[in-house]
Amino acid sequence: MPFVSAAQLVFITLAAILGAGLVLAALSWAFGDRRRTARQLLKEAEARIVFLFDDEDLIDATPAGRSLIEQAGSGQTDWQKLLSALGPTYPTLGEKLASLAQEGRLRVEASDGGLGGMIEAEYWDGLARISLLPGAGEIGQVEAIAISALEDELTTLRALAEDAPQLIWRQDGDGRITWANRAYLDLAQALSPSGTGDVAAWPPIRIFERVGPAPEHGEASMRRVSIRVPGARETDWFDVTSLRRGNGSIHFGVDANGVVRAETAQRDFVQTLTKTFANLATGLAIFDRQRRLVMFNPALLDLTGLPVAFLSARPQIESVFDRLRELQVLPEPKDYVSWREEISRLEAAAKDGTYCENWTLPDGRVYRVSGRPHPDGAIAFLFEDITAEMSLARRFRSEIEIGQSVIDTMEDAVAVFSPSGTLIMTNAAYDTLWGLASEEALGDRRLTGEVAAWQARSAPAPLWSELRAFAAGTGPRESRHELIPLPDGRKLNCRVTPVTGGATLVRFRIDRAGEPQMSGRLAGAGAAAGI
Repeated sequence: MPFVSAAQLVFITLAAILGAGLVLAALSWAFGDRRRTARQLLKEAEARIVFLFDDEDLIDATPAGRSLIEQAGSGQTDWQKLLSALGPTYPTLGEKLASLAQEGRLRVEASDGGLGGMIEAEYWDGLARISLLPGAGEIGQVEAIAISALEDELTTLRALAEDAPQLIWRQDGDGRITWANRAYLDLAQALSPSGTGDVAAWPPIRIFERVGPAPEHGEASMRRVSIRVPGARETDWFDVTSLRRGNGSIHFGVDANGVVRAETAQRDFVQTLTKTFANLATGLAIFDRQRRLVMFNPALLDLTGLPVAFLSARPQIESVFDRLRELQVLPEPKDYVSWREEISRLEAAAKDGTYCENWTLPDGRVYRVSGRPHPDGAIAFLFEDITAEMSLARRFRSEIEIGQSVIDTMEDAVAVFSPSGTLIMTNAAYDTLWGLASEEALGDRRLTGEVAAWQARSAPAPLWSELRAFAAGTGPRESRHELIPLPDGRKLNCRVTPVTGGATLVRFRIDRAGEPQMSGRLAGAGAAAGI
């Protein structure tokens, strides 16, 4: 091993240290440059507009992409927001991206020929990656798309405002018109023609002088106002909604003619019904679906004695009938449980339209109460005082019973027939004479049938034929009288007399003057015949 001096050793050590330093410096520069390049690439990637979608759900996006999609309207899916934001610049984007899963990769150019950039779409592993490539324009891609979307939205809003059938206008703090749509200008021109040729004067007149600035608290205010167009036969009505916007306000006038006419017709109809109900002698109570009293008339107060304040409070149906029970304006039940059951049955029957009963009150009055269904689940009860009618019916029935008792005491057999030939009255002597007592009601027995029974129990006589003609309406209505022989040799005095109202009275009496003495065998035969 050759001898190395101390100076050489120091030189070698310094050289080694210097070389190591140079190597470290080179490595540090190389790795630092790579870190700078990666950072720069990351910044460039974040500056681009890239979206990652799973079907219509946004999985991830760069900050620029999220900034763009957030400008879209709410109430949409992420995919719909993307198409809404890019639609003005890429009108065919949705149609072309529909085939992305089959194509795998495609590009869509902007409608401006590439100045707005290009969209590159890729589909892999069930995900869609949408990238916006920068274009040749001078402004940024996000700004260009945003400006295009704003211009499209502005055009749409202008068209909506101008073509809206409603009146739309804006006023400043002093009430001057600063903007108005076509509908407002046309109406203003009709009210006050001005201007030159087809150009109307500006600013237009204030159509609604009573509509001032909107309230400052920010809430919308609405009022109904009217105007009269020269030459028009009717007044025009508008519902004007006012909103505060900055120092001024914006107003919307909606045609309210249909609503006003409907309200007027309804009010007139209600007034007509009210007057009609007020003049009715029948008490009326209408309950809504919740069974609360919604309408009544004065006759109900007179018939029931219910207080006006009580009825005006819209009581429930149970409360109304409870109060009627307290006032003794309905039949008294045996117990309260049966009363509640009766009220439930009454309500159910009224709902079906089948309830109709006569209430005999403790003071002798009689009310006919009926229930009827009304639209939307409501029910109505009608109260009629039929006391006089019932008294008349009782008196009429009593008179009929008295009349029946009177003719039952007569010895003559009597039968009365209506103008149509229906048997309407007989007496006990008639039933005994002819043996025609039947379970059939009198109204089911006819003159022709009775004549056939008479003829079967007597000798032939012209009177029977005349009575048939009389019943058929072909014979004259004159009194008839004839003696008709009976099988036992006696004579039956028969008299037919027309009575009031077109009825016919037929009387039979045994002629005692010429009555022969009958043998026991002949008398027995007569008894067997019921004579």
